[in-house]
Amino acid sequence: MTIMADSIPFDRLERLLDDESIPVVHRALWLLLWESDVRVLDLLAIDVAEVARIRPAPERPLGKRADGLLDRLIGDRVAGPLFAVGPRALSWDEAVRAARAHGHAVHAFRTSGRQHR
Repeated sequence: MTIMADSIPFDRLERLLDDESIPVVHRALWLLLWESDVRVLDLLAIDVAEVARIRPAPERPLGKRADGLLDRLIGDRVAGPLFAVGPRALSWDEAVRAARAHGHAVHAFRTSGRQHR
């Protein structure tokens, strides 16, 4: 599959987020990259107990959709990696492969979100 240009249009993001065949761990990562401007590796390193680190300033809160995906991602967990695949953290390589499988570079979600804001 060919990697698309560095910019991801909002309607493309919406289609990806609506695609229930994509695991929630990836959709949540992509949306949080888009909305929060936190770097990929910083997001992947966040523990469930540290979710407040990704919340932006009060004047730019995360949207309802991001909050909903976070709720699904966390479930009833109180500890462990936020972006978990089973008992372990989602790896950089897995994040890159999943984004690439859908035609994008993983960092493009962050840069596109910044352009959109």
